[in-house]
Amino acid sequence: SVPRAVRLLCPASMAFTSSTVFVAHHSAEVGRARVARVAADRCHRLPHEKFFPDSGLHGAMYPALALAAAAAPLVMRRARHTTRTPTLRASSKTIRGLTSRSALAAWEQLTQDAESTEFGRQLVDSQNKRNEGMLPHTDAKVRYFGDSREKPRITIFRDQAAWCPYCQKVWLMLEEKQVDYAVVKVPMRSYGDKPQSFLSKVPRGLLPAMEIDGRLMTESLDIMVTIERTFPNPDKPMIPPNGPLMEKAEQLLGLERKLFGAWCSYMFRPEVPFLGGSEGEFTSVLQEVDDALAENTESSFFLPYQWPTLVDMQYVSHVERCVASAMYYKGYDIRNKFPNINRWLAAYESLPHYMATKSDYYTHCMDIPPQYGACFSNDSDLASRARMEIDPATLRVPAPLGSELEPLTAEQRDVPEENYRIEAAWAVTQNHKSVVSFCSRAAGSDVGSWARANPTKCQYADPYANPNVEMVPFVDSILRVVTTSLLAGDPQLARDVRTRVEAELGTPPAGWGKAGDCVAYLRDRIGSPRDMSMPAAKLFRSYLNEAVVALKE
Repeated sequence: SVPRAVRLLCPASMAFTSSTVFVAHHSAEVGRARVARVAADRCHRLPHEKFFPDSGLHGAMYPALALAAAAAPLVMRRARHTTRTPTLRASSKTIRGLTSRSALAAWEQLTQDAESTEFGRQLVDSQNKRNEGMLPHTDAKVRYFGDSREKPRITIFRDQAAWCPYCQKVWLMLEEKQVDYAVVKVPMRSYGDKPQSFLSKVPRGLLPAMEIDGRLMTESLDIMVTIERTFPNPDKPMIPPNGPLMEKAEQLLGLERKLFGAWCSYMFRPEVPFLGGSEGEFTSVLQEVDDALAENTESSFFLPYQWPTLVDMQYVSHVERCVASAMYYKGYDIRNKFPNINRWLAAYESLPHYMATKSDYYTHCMDIPPQYGACFSNDSDLASRARMEIDPATLRVPAPLGSELEPLTAEQRDVPEENYRIEAAWAVTQNHKSVVSFCSRAAGSDVGSWARANPTKCQYADPYANPNVEMVPFVDSILRVVTTSLLAGDPQLARDVRTRVEAELGTPPAGWGKAGDCVAYLRDRIGSPRDMSMPAAKLFRSYLNEAVVALKE
Protein backbone atom coordinates (compact mmCIF):
# COMPACT_ATOMS: atom_id res chain seq x y z
CA SER A 1 0.00 0.00 0.00
CA VAL A 2 1.34 3.34 -0.97
CA PRO A 3 0.52 6.80 -2.19
CA ARG A 4 -0.42 7.51 -5.74
CA ALA A 5 -0.29 9.21 -8.95
CA VAL A 6 0.72 10.90 -12.00
CA ARG A 7 3.02 13.57 -10.61
CA LEU A 8 5.62 12.22 -8.28
CA LEU A 9 7.15 14.76 -6.01
CA CYS A 10 10.69 13.35 -5.76
CA PRO A 11 13.24 15.66 -7.38
CA ALA A 12 14.31 14.35 -10.75
CA SER A 13 17.97 13.41 -11.05
CA MET A 14 20.09 11.82 -13.73
CA ALA A 15 20.43 8.07 -13.64
CA PHE A 16 22.99 7.44 -16.35
CA THR A 17 24.51 9.76 -18.91
CA SER A 18 25.21 8.84 -22.48
CA SER A 19 28.93 8.66 -21.69
CA THR A 20 28.53 5.72 -19.32
CA VAL A 21 28.24 3.08 -22.00
CA PHE A 22 29.95 -0.25 -21.48
CA VAL A 23 32.04 -1.51 -24.36
CA ALA A 24 32.80 -5.10 -25.19
CA HIS A 25 36.41 -5.17 -24.01
CA HIS A 26 35.53 -4.09 -20.45
CA SER A 27 36.17 -6.93 -18.08
CA ALA A 28 33.33 -8.52 -16.15
CA GLU A 29 34.96 -7.32 -12.92
CA VAL A 30 34.95 -3.68 -14.06
CA GLY A 31 31.34 -4.02 -15.15
CA ARG A 32 30.27 -5.51 -11.82
CA ALA A 33 32.15 -2.88 -9.84
CA ARG A 34 30.37 -0.10 -11.70
CA VAL A 35 27.00 -1.76 -11.36
CA ALA A 36 27.56 -2.07 -7.61
CA ARG A 37 28.49 1.62 -7.32
CA VAL A 38 25.46 2.76 -9.30
CA ALA A 39 23.19 0.46 -7.32
CA ALA A 40 24.44 1.86 -4.04
CA ASP A 41 23.75 5.38 -5.28
CA ARG A 42 20.36 4.62 -6.80
CA CYS A 43 18.62 2.21 -4.46
CA HIS A 44 16.87 3.99 -1.63
CA ARG A 45 14.94 1.82 0.78
CA LEU A 46 11.48 3.22 1.23
CA PRO A 47 9.14 2.94 4.19
CA HIS A 48 6.93 -0.10 3.73
CA GLU A 49 3.88 2.00 2.97
CA LYS A 50 5.61 4.09 0.33
CA PHE A 51 6.30 3.65 -3.34
CA PHE A 52 6.33 7.20 -4.55
CA PRO A 53 6.83 9.81 -1.84
CA ASP A 54 3.52 11.58 -1.37
CA SER A 55 2.43 10.96 -4.91
CA GLY A 56 3.19 8.75 -7.77
CA LEU A 57 2.76 5.30 -9.15
CA HIS A 58 1.80 3.13 -6.21
CA GLY A 59 3.43 -0.04 -5.32
CA ALA A 60 0.62 -1.90 -3.72
CA MET A 61 -1.82 -3.43 -5.99
CA TYR A 62 -3.63 -6.11 -7.53
CA PRO A 63 -3.40 -9.85 -7.82
CA ALA A 64 -2.83 -10.79 -11.45
CA LEU A 65 -5.75 -13.06 -12.21
CA ALA A 66 -5.25 -16.10 -14.39
CA LEU A 67 -6.92 -15.78 -17.79
CA ALA A 68 -9.35 -18.48 -18.66
CA ALA A 69 -8.00 -20.52 -21.56
CA ALA A 70 -5.30 -17.94 -22.12
CA ALA A 71 -3.06 -20.32 -24.00
CA ALA A 72 -5.73 -21.36 -26.49
CA PRO A 73 -6.90 -19.30 -29.48
CA LEU A 74 -10.20 -17.63 -28.73
CA VAL A 75 -13.03 -17.81 -31.24
CA MET A 76 -15.12 -14.81 -30.34
CA ARG A 77 -18.47 -13.57 -31.42
CA ARG A 78 -17.78 -10.00 -32.37
CA ALA A 79 -21.39 -8.80 -32.81
CA ARG A 80 -21.64 -5.30 -31.36
CA HIS A 81 -18.40 -5.74 -29.45
CA THR A 82 -15.81 -5.21 -32.14
CA THR A 83 -12.48 -3.60 -31.37
CA ARG A 84 -12.52 -0.39 -33.34
CA THR A 85 -9.56 1.59 -34.48
CA PRO A 86 -8.96 4.07 -31.62
CA THR A 87 -11.15 7.12 -32.01
CA LEU A 88 -8.64 9.48 -30.46
CA ARG A 89 -8.00 12.33 -32.84
CA ALA A 90 -4.67 12.52 -34.59
CA SER A 91 -1.58 13.36 -32.57
CA SER A 92 -0.52 17.00 -32.77
CA LYS A 93 3.14 16.21 -33.37
CA THR A 94 5.74 13.69 -32.39
CA ILE A 95 8.70 14.37 -30.14
CA ARG A 96 11.49 14.52 -32.66
CA GLY A 97 14.88 12.94 -32.30
CA LEU A 98 14.10 10.31 -29.66
CA THR A 99 14.12 7.32 -31.99
CA SER A 100 17.45 8.23 -33.56
CA ARG A 101 19.43 8.57 -30.32
CA SER A 102 22.18 5.96 -30.18
CA ALA A 103 22.69 6.17 -26.40
CA LEU A 104 20.02 6.00 -23.73
CA ALA A 105 18.83 9.39 -22.53
CA ALA A 106 19.28 10.32 -18.89
CA TRP A 107 16.20 10.99 -16.76
CA GLU A 108 16.95 14.71 -16.82
CA GLN A 109 16.77 14.71 -20.61
CA LEU A 110 13.58 12.64 -20.65
CA THR A 111 11.97 15.07 -18.23
CA GLN A 112 12.91 17.95 -20.51
CA ASP A 113 11.59 16.08 -23.54
CA ALA A 114 8.20 15.59 -21.85
CA GLU A 115 7.94 19.10 -20.42
CA SER A 116 8.96 20.76 -23.68
CA THR A 117 5.64 19.69 -25.23
CA GLU A 118 2.48 21.72 -24.91
CA PHE A 119 0.78 18.96 -22.96
CA GLY A 120 3.84 18.49 -20.76
CA ARG A 121 3.61 22.15 -19.77
CA GLN A 122 -0.06 21.59 -18.94
CA LEU A 123 0.93 18.69 -16.69
CA VAL A 124 3.39 20.87 -14.80
CA ASP A 125 0.80 23.63 -14.45
CA SER A 126 -1.80 21.15 -13.17
CA GLN A 127 0.68 19.77 -10.67
CA ASN A 128 1.36 23.25 -9.32
CA LYS A 129 -2.35 23.99 -8.99
CA ARG A 130 -2.95 20.66 -7.29
CA ASN A 131 -0.18 21.34 -4.79
CA GLU A 132 -1.91 24.63 -4.02
CA GLY A 133 -5.21 22.84 -3.42
CA MET A 134 -6.89 24.22 -6.53
CA LEU A 135 -7.64 20.96 -8.38
CA PRO A 136 -9.23 17.65 -7.40
CA HIS A 137 -6.67 14.86 -7.44
CA THR A 138 -5.82 11.68 -5.56
CA ASP A 139 -2.54 13.30 -4.48
CA ALA A 140 -4.06 16.54 -3.18
CA LYS A 141 -3.33 17.01 0.52
CA VAL A 142 -5.69 19.93 0.82
CA ARG A 143 -8.54 21.33 -1.26
CA TYR A 144 -9.66 24.98 -1.39
CA PHE A 145 -12.64 26.39 -3.26
CA GLY A 146 -12.56 30.07 -2.30
CA ASP A 147 -9.98 32.73 -1.48
CA SER A 148 -9.41 31.64 2.12
CA ARG A 149 -6.30 29.59 2.88
CA GLU A 150 -7.11 28.93 6.51
CA LYS A 151 -6.85 25.42 7.84
CA PRO A 152 -10.01 23.60 6.72
CA ARG A 153 -12.53 22.62 9.37
CA ILE A 154 -12.71 19.13 7.86
CA THR A 155 -9.97 16.53 7.65
CA ILE A 156 -10.82 13.38 5.71
CA PHE A 157 -8.97 10.13 6.34
CA ARG A 158 -9.22 8.04 3.17
CA ASP A 159 -7.42 5.13 1.60
CA GLN A 160 -4.06 5.82 0.00
CA ALA A 161 -4.76 4.23 -3.35
CA ALA A 162 -8.26 5.61 -4.11
CA TRP A 163 -9.77 2.10 -4.13
CA CYS A 164 -12.28 2.43 -1.27
CA PRO A 165 -15.87 2.95 -2.56
CA TYR A 166 -17.02 4.49 0.71
CA CYS A 167 -14.16 7.00 0.71
CA GLN A 168 -15.10 7.89 -2.85
CA LYS A 169 -18.67 8.79 -1.82
CA VAL A 170 -17.45 11.22 0.84
CA TRP A 171 -14.86 12.68 -1.51
CA LEU A 172 -17.55 13.34 -4.14
CA MET A 173 -19.81 14.98 -1.55
CA LEU A 174 -17.09 17.43 -0.49
CA GLU A 175 -16.27 18.27 -4.09
CA GLU A 176 -19.90 18.74 -5.10
CA LYS A 177 -20.57 21.01 -2.13
CA GLN A 178 -17.20 22.78 -2.53
CA VAL A 179 -16.30 22.52 1.13
CA ASP A 180 -12.60 23.03 1.93
CA TYR A 181 -10.95 19.92 3.33
CA ALA A 182 -7.58 18.43 4.23
CA VAL A 183 -6.63 14.84 3.42
CA VAL A 184 -4.76 12.19 5.37
CA LYS A 185 -4.21 8.97 3.44
CA VAL A 186 -4.21 5.64 5.27
CA PRO A 187 -3.70 2.11 3.89
CA MET A 188 -6.73 -0.11 3.61
CA ARG A 189 -6.46 -3.23 5.76
CA SER A 190 -5.84 -5.46 2.73
CA TYR A 191 -2.88 -3.44 1.48
CA GLY A 192 -0.71 -2.52 4.43
CA ASP A 193 -0.37 -1.76 8.11
CA LYS A 194 -2.28 1.23 9.39
CA PRO A 195 -0.07 3.78 11.18
CA GLN A 196 -0.40 4.06 14.93
CA SER A 197 -1.14 7.78 14.58
CA PHE A 198 -4.40 6.82 12.84
CA LEU A 199 -5.26 3.89 15.11
CA SER A 200 -4.91 6.15 18.15
CA LYS A 201 -7.77 8.21 16.68
CA VAL A 202 -9.77 5.35 15.15
CA PRO A 203 -8.96 2.16 17.11
CA ARG A 204 -10.93 -0.06 14.71
CA GLY A 205 -9.11 1.43 11.75
CA LEU A 206 -12.29 2.16 9.77
CA LEU A 207 -12.20 4.20 6.58
CA PRO A 208 -13.37 6.74 5.73
CA ALA A 209 -13.14 8.81 8.87
CA MET A 210 -13.76 12.53 9.27
CA GLU A 211 -12.53 15.01 11.82
CA ILE A 212 -14.72 18.11 11.86
CA ASP A 213 -14.12 20.90 14.36
CA GLY A 214 -12.14 18.42 16.46
CA ARG A 215 -14.89 15.76 16.48
CA LEU A 216 -14.15 12.39 14.87
CA MET A 217 -16.69 10.18 13.13
CA THR A 218 -16.82 7.18 10.81
CA GLU A 219 -19.41 5.55 8.47
CA SER A 220 -19.67 7.18 5.05
CA LEU A 221 -23.42 7.89 5.07
CA ASP A 222 -23.26 9.51 8.52
CA ILE A 223 -20.31 11.61 7.35
CA MET A 224 -22.16 12.75 4.23
CA VAL A 225 -25.27 13.73 6.17
CA THR A 226 -23.14 15.62 8.69
CA ILE A 227 -21.38 17.54 5.90
CA GLU A 228 -24.73 18.53 4.39
CA ARG A 229 -26.14 19.68 7.73
CA THR A 230 -22.97 21.58 8.72
CA PHE A 231 -22.61 23.34 5.36
CA PRO A 232 -26.19 23.72 4.06
CA ASN A 233 -26.85 25.35 0.70
CA PRO A 234 -30.57 25.90 0.09
CA ASP A 235 -29.89 26.59 -3.59
CA LYS A 236 -28.12 23.26 -4.05
CA PRO A 237 -29.40 20.64 -1.60
CA MET A 238 -27.70 17.24 -1.42
CA ILE A 239 -30.65 15.84 0.54
CA PRO A 240 -34.21 16.81 -0.50
CA PRO A 241 -36.57 18.41 2.03
CA ASN A 242 -39.19 16.36 3.83
CA GLY A 243 -42.04 15.37 1.56
CA PRO A 244 -42.51 13.30 -1.61
CA LEU A 245 -38.93 13.85 -2.80
CA MET A 246 -37.52 12.68 0.52
CA GLU A 247 -39.69 9.57 0.32
CA LYS A 248 -38.41 9.00 -3.21
CA ALA A 249 -34.83 9.39 -2.04
CA GLU A 250 -35.35 6.84 0.75
CA GLN A 251 -36.83 4.36 -1.74
CA LEU A 252 -33.88 4.84 -4.06
CA LEU A 253 -31.41 4.29 -1.23
CA GLY A 254 -33.17 1.02 -0.45
CA LEU A 255 -32.90 0.03 -4.12
CA GLU A 256 -29.18 0.75 -4.03
CA ARG A 257 -28.75 -1.76 -1.21
CA LYS A 258 -30.78 -4.26 -3.21
CA LEU A 259 -28.49 -3.74 -6.21
CA PHE A 260 -25.41 -4.19 -4.04
CA GLY A 261 -26.77 -7.48 -2.74
CA ALA A 262 -27.59 -8.75 -6.24
CA TRP A 263 -24.11 -7.81 -7.45
CA CYS A 264 -22.48 -9.62 -4.53
CA SER A 265 -24.55 -12.73 -5.22
CA TYR A 266 -23.74 -12.64 -8.94
CA MET A 267 -20.04 -11.92 -8.50
CA PHE A 268 -18.98 -13.79 -5.39
CA ARG A 269 -21.04 -16.98 -5.62
CA PRO A 270 -20.80 -19.74 -8.22
CA GLU A 271 -23.48 -19.80 -10.89
CA VAL A 272 -25.26 -22.79 -9.36
CA PRO A 273 -29.05 -23.09 -8.86
CA PHE A 274 -30.24 -22.25 -5.32
CA LEU A 275 -26.74 -21.08 -4.28
CA GLY A 276 -26.77 -17.66 -5.90
CA GLY A 277 -24.72 -16.29 -8.74
CA SER A 278 -27.91 -15.61 -10.67
CA GLU A 279 -27.57 -13.37 -13.71
CA GLY A 280 -31.35 -13.14 -13.81
CA GLU A 281 -31.62 -11.51 -10.39
CA PHE A 282 -28.78 -9.10 -11.20
CA THR A 283 -30.46 -8.13 -14.47
CA SER A 284 -33.83 -7.67 -12.77
CA VAL A 285 -32.47 -5.25 -10.18
CA LEU A 286 -30.46 -3.34 -12.78
CA GLN A 287 -33.68 -2.92 -14.75
CA GLU A 288 -35.34 -1.42 -11.67
CA VAL A 289 -32.47 1.06 -11.38
CA ASP A 290 -32.68 1.89 -15.08
CA ASP A 291 -36.43 2.44 -14.80
CA ALA A 292 -35.95 4.69 -11.76
CA LEU A 293 -33.56 6.88 -13.72
CA ALA A 294 -36.03 7.01 -16.64
CA GLU A 295 -38.71 8.42 -14.33
CA ASN A 296 -36.74 11.62 -13.88
CA THR A 297 -37.23 13.64 -17.07
CA GLU A 298 -35.68 16.85 -15.69
CA SER A 299 -32.04 15.71 -15.47
CA SER A 300 -29.75 12.72 -15.93
CA PHE A 301 -29.60 12.05 -12.19
CA PHE A 302 -31.91 10.17 -9.83
CA LEU A 303 -33.70 13.24 -8.43
CA PRO A 304 -35.04 16.23 -10.40
CA TYR A 305 -31.99 18.42 -9.77
CA GLN A 306 -29.35 19.50 -12.26
CA TRP A 307 -26.60 18.14 -10.02
CA PRO A 308 -25.90 14.80 -8.32
CA THR A 309 -27.22 14.42 -4.79
CA LEU A 310 -26.41 12.10 -1.92
CA VAL A 311 -28.53 9.45 -3.67
CA ASP A 312 -26.32 9.53 -6.76
CA MET A 313 -23.18 9.40 -4.63
CA GLN A 314 -24.45 6.32 -2.84
CA TYR A 315 -24.95 4.60 -6.18
CA VAL A 316 -22.03 5.69 -8.31
CA SER A 317 -19.12 4.13 -6.44
CA HIS A 318 -20.65 0.65 -6.50
CA VAL A 319 -22.18 0.94 -9.97
CA GLU A 320 -18.71 1.88 -11.23
CA ARG A 321 -17.41 -1.37 -9.72
CA CYS A 322 -20.40 -3.35 -11.01
CA VAL A 323 -19.74 -2.18 -14.57
CA ALA A 324 -16.04 -3.12 -14.46
CA SER A 325 -16.38 -6.47 -12.70
CA ALA A 326 -19.42 -7.64 -14.67
CA MET A 327 -17.56 -7.06 -17.94
CA TYR A 328 -14.23 -8.55 -16.83
CA TYR A 329 -15.47 -11.64 -15.01
CA LYS A 330 -18.79 -12.34 -16.72
CA GLY A 331 -18.77 -10.58 -20.10
CA TYR A 332 -21.88 -8.69 -18.98
CA ASP A 333 -22.13 -5.23 -20.58
CA ILE A 334 -24.17 -3.06 -18.22
CA ARG A 335 -23.70 0.16 -20.16
CA ASN A 336 -24.87 -1.40 -23.40
CA LYS A 337 -27.87 -3.16 -21.84
CA PHE A 338 -29.24 -0.27 -19.77
CA PRO A 339 -29.38 3.09 -21.61
CA ASN A 340 -30.49 5.20 -18.65
CA ILE A 341 -27.68 3.90 -16.45
CA ASN A 342 -25.29 4.66 -19.30
CA ARG A 343 -26.71 8.19 -19.65
CA TRP A 344 -26.37 8.74 -15.90
CA LEU A 345 -22.74 7.55 -15.91
CA ALA A 346 -21.98 9.79 -18.90
CA ALA A 347 -23.38 12.77 -16.98
CA TYR A 348 -21.10 11.94 -14.07
CA GLU A 349 -18.13 11.54 -16.43
CA SER A 350 -18.62 15.12 -17.59
CA LEU A 351 -17.73 16.29 -14.05
CA PRO A 352 -13.95 16.83 -13.56
CA HIS A 353 -14.12 16.03 -9.85
CA TYR A 354 -15.75 12.68 -10.56
CA MET A 355 -13.11 11.81 -13.14
CA ALA A 356 -10.46 12.59 -10.52
CA THR A 357 -11.89 9.70 -8.48
CA LYS A 358 -12.83 7.24 -11.26
CA SER A 359 -10.86 4.00 -11.66
CA ASP A 360 -10.36 1.90 -14.77
CA TYR A 361 -11.66 -1.66 -15.15
CA TYR A 362 -8.34 -3.36 -14.41
CA THR A 363 -7.82 -1.41 -11.19
CA HIS A 364 -11.29 -2.28 -9.94
CA CYS A 365 -11.13 -5.93 -10.94
CA MET A 366 -7.86 -6.36 -9.08
CA ASP A 367 -8.76 -4.35 -5.98
CA ILE A 368 -12.21 -5.94 -5.50
CA PRO A 369 -11.18 -9.51 -4.47
CA PRO A 370 -9.12 -8.56 -1.38
CA GLN A 371 -11.94 -6.29 -0.20
CA TYR A 372 -14.98 -8.45 -0.98
CA GLY A 373 -13.75 -11.96 -1.81
CA ALA A 374 -12.82 -13.98 -4.88
CA CYS A 375 -14.94 -13.38 -7.98
CA PHE A 376 -16.40 -16.24 -10.00
CA SER A 377 -15.72 -15.80 -13.71
CA ASN A 378 -17.18 -17.53 -16.73
CA ASP A 379 -15.64 -18.38 -20.08
CA SER A 380 -18.13 -16.70 -22.39
CA ASP A 381 -16.64 -15.27 -25.57
CA LEU A 382 -17.17 -11.70 -24.39
CA ALA A 383 -15.74 -12.32 -20.91
CA SER A 384 -12.66 -14.01 -22.38
CA ARG A 385 -12.17 -11.16 -24.82
CA ALA A 386 -12.65 -8.57 -22.08
CA ARG A 387 -9.93 -10.17 -19.99
CA MET A 388 -7.64 -10.32 -23.02
CA GLU A 389 -8.13 -6.58 -23.60
CA ILE A 390 -7.88 -5.53 -19.97
CA ASP A 391 -5.23 -7.76 -18.42
CA PRO A 392 -1.77 -6.12 -18.73
CA ALA A 393 0.00 -9.42 -19.49
CA THR A 394 -1.88 -9.65 -22.79
CA LEU A 395 -1.67 -6.01 -23.87
CA ARG A 396 0.53 -5.08 -26.81
CA VAL A 397 0.96 -1.87 -28.79
CA PRO A 398 -1.37 -0.54 -30.12
CA ALA A 399 -3.42 -0.76 -26.93
CA PRO A 400 -7.19 -1.25 -27.42
CA LEU A 401 -8.16 2.31 -26.51
CA GLY A 402 -10.99 2.28 -29.04
CA SER A 403 -12.64 -0.83 -27.65
CA GLU A 404 -16.32 -0.70 -26.73
CA LEU A 405 -15.64 -3.08 -23.85
CA GLU A 406 -14.09 -0.25 -21.80
CA PRO A 407 -15.20 2.90 -23.58
CA LEU A 408 -13.44 6.21 -23.37
CA THR A 409 -15.47 9.19 -22.24
CA ALA A 410 -16.51 11.78 -24.81
CA GLU A 411 -13.77 14.12 -23.61
CA GLN A 412 -11.09 11.39 -23.65
CA ARG A 413 -11.90 10.55 -27.27
CA ASP A 414 -11.00 14.11 -28.29
CA VAL A 415 -7.53 13.97 -26.72
CA PRO A 416 -4.55 13.01 -28.94
CA GLU A 417 -3.03 9.66 -27.98
CA GLU A 418 0.34 11.42 -27.76
CA ASN A 419 -0.89 13.32 -24.70
CA TYR A 420 -1.62 10.12 -22.82
CA ARG A 421 1.80 8.75 -23.70
CA ILE A 422 3.39 11.96 -22.42
CA GLU A 423 1.31 11.70 -19.23
CA ALA A 424 2.58 8.17 -18.56
CA ALA A 425 6.19 8.98 -19.40
CA TRP A 426 6.22 12.14 -17.32
CA ALA A 427 4.83 10.24 -14.33
CA VAL A 428 7.87 7.98 -14.37
CA THR A 429 10.40 10.78 -14.85
CA GLN A 430 9.10 12.63 -11.81
CA ASN A 431 9.92 9.81 -9.39
CA HIS A 432 12.16 7.41 -11.25
CA LYS A 433 14.37 6.53 -8.28
CA SER A 434 11.46 5.14 -6.31
CA VAL A 435 9.97 3.45 -9.36
CA VAL A 436 13.25 1.67 -10.14
CA SER A 437 13.73 0.55 -6.55
CA PHE A 438 10.15 -0.67 -6.43
CA CYS A 439 10.48 -2.72 -9.63
CA SER A 440 13.65 -4.33 -8.29
CA ARG A 441 11.63 -5.93 -5.51
CA ALA A 442 10.67 -8.67 -7.97
CA ALA A 443 14.26 -9.93 -7.84
CA GLY A 444 14.67 -9.27 -4.11
CA SER A 445 13.63 -10.86 -0.84
CA ASP A 446 10.30 -11.38 0.94
CA VAL A 447 8.33 -10.97 -2.28
CA GLY A 448 4.72 -11.97 -1.59
CA SER A 449 5.23 -12.41 2.15
CA TRP A 450 2.52 -9.90 2.98
CA ALA A 451 -0.38 -11.89 1.56
CA ARG A 452 0.97 -15.44 1.67
CA ALA A 453 -1.84 -17.86 2.64
CA ASN A 454 -4.14 -14.94 3.50
CA PRO A 455 -6.79 -14.17 0.84
CA THR A 456 -7.96 -11.07 2.71
CA LYS A 457 -4.67 -9.39 1.87
CA CYS A 458 -3.76 -8.29 -1.62
CA GLN A 459 -0.95 -10.52 -2.84
CA TYR A 460 0.50 -7.68 -4.91
CA ALA A 461 0.62 -5.12 -2.12
CA ASP A 462 3.98 -6.49 -0.96
CA PRO A 463 4.81 -3.82 1.66
CA TYR A 464 7.51 -6.06 3.17
CA ALA A 465 9.36 -6.89 -0.07
CA ASN A 466 12.95 -5.67 -0.47
CA PRO A 467 14.65 -4.67 -3.75
CA ASN A 468 17.60 -6.52 -5.25
CA VAL A 469 20.33 -3.88 -5.24
CA GLU A 470 22.27 -5.48 -8.07
CA MET A 471 19.27 -5.22 -10.39
CA VAL A 472 18.64 -1.51 -9.78
CA PRO A 473 20.89 -0.08 -12.56
CA PHE A 474 19.55 -2.57 -15.09
CA VAL A 475 15.94 -1.80 -14.23
CA ASP A 476 16.78 1.90 -14.39
CA SER A 477 18.14 1.46 -17.91
CA ILE A 478 15.12 -0.61 -18.99
CA LEU A 479 12.67 2.01 -17.75
CA ARG A 480 14.55 4.75 -19.57
CA VAL A 481 14.14 2.74 -22.77
CA VAL A 482 10.38 2.31 -22.15
CA THR A 483 9.99 5.99 -21.28
CA THR A 484 11.79 6.98 -24.48
CA SER A 485 9.56 4.58 -26.40
CA LEU A 486 6.44 6.20 -24.93
CA LEU A 487 7.57 9.73 -25.72
CA ALA A 488 8.51 8.79 -29.28
CA GLY A 489 5.38 6.74 -29.84
CA ASP A 490 7.65 4.00 -31.18
CA PRO A 491 7.03 0.57 -29.59
CA GLN A 492 10.01 -0.88 -31.48
CA LEU A 493 12.28 0.89 -29.00
CA ALA A 494 10.68 -1.10 -26.17
CA ARG A 495 10.95 -4.29 -28.23
CA ASP A 496 14.69 -3.62 -28.69
CA VAL A 497 15.20 -3.05 -24.97
CA ARG A 498 17.53 -5.96 -24.44
CA THR A 499 20.00 -4.82 -27.08
CA ARG A 500 19.99 -1.25 -25.82
CA VAL A 501 20.46 -2.15 -22.16
CA GLU A 502 23.16 -4.70 -22.95
CA ALA A 503 25.10 -2.03 -24.83
CA GLU A 504 25.05 0.19 -21.76
CA LEU A 505 25.49 -2.29 -18.91
CA GLY A 506 25.98 -5.82 -20.13
CA THR A 507 23.91 -8.72 -18.81
CA PRO A 508 21.96 -8.46 -15.51
CA PRO A 509 23.43 -10.62 -12.74
CA ALA A 510 20.05 -12.30 -12.19
CA GLY A 511 19.50 -12.81 -15.93
CA TRP A 512 17.20 -11.26 -18.51
CA GLY A 513 14.20 -13.30 -17.39
CA LYS A 514 14.40 -11.83 -13.91
CA ALA A 515 14.77 -8.36 -15.42
CA GLY A 516 11.50 -9.06 -17.24
CA ASP A 517 9.93 -10.04 -13.92
CA CYS A 518 10.93 -6.66 -12.50
CA VAL A 519 9.21 -4.80 -15.34
CA ALA A 520 6.12 -7.04 -15.07
CA TYR A 521 6.02 -6.26 -11.35
CA LEU A 522 5.42 -2.61 -12.26
CA ARG A 523 3.18 -3.37 -15.25
CA ASP A 524 0.69 -5.24 -13.07
CA ARG A 525 0.55 -2.51 -10.42
CA ILE A 526 -0.26 0.59 -12.46
CA GLY A 527 -3.55 1.88 -11.07
CA SER A 528 -6.01 4.54 -12.17
CA PRO A 529 -6.74 7.22 -11.05
CA ARG A 530 -4.01 6.79 -8.45
CA ASP A 531 -1.15 6.77 -10.94
CA MET A 532 -2.63 8.28 -14.11
CA SER A 533 -5.76 8.43 -16.22
CA MET A 534 -7.24 5.26 -17.73
CA PRO A 535 -5.95 5.84 -21.28
CA ALA A 536 -2.45 6.68 -20.04
CA ALA A 537 -2.43 3.64 -17.76
CA LYS A 538 -3.50 1.31 -20.56
CA LEU A 539 -0.83 2.70 -22.90
CA PHE A 540 1.86 2.46 -20.21
CA ARG A 541 0.96 -1.15 -19.43
CA SER A 542 1.10 -2.05 -23.12
CA TYR A 543 4.55 -0.48 -23.63
CA LEU A 544 5.84 -2.13 -20.45
CA ASN A 545 4.54 -5.47 -21.70
CA GLU A 546 6.39 -5.05 -24.98
CA ALA A 547 9.56 -4.78 -22.90
CA VAL A 548 8.59 -7.76 -20.73
CA VAL A 549 8.06 -9.98 -23.76
CA ALA A 550 11.39 -8.90 -25.27
CA LEU A 551 13.32 -9.46 -22.03
CA LYS A 552 11.87 -12.93 -21.53
CA GLU A 553 12.52 -14.20 -25.07
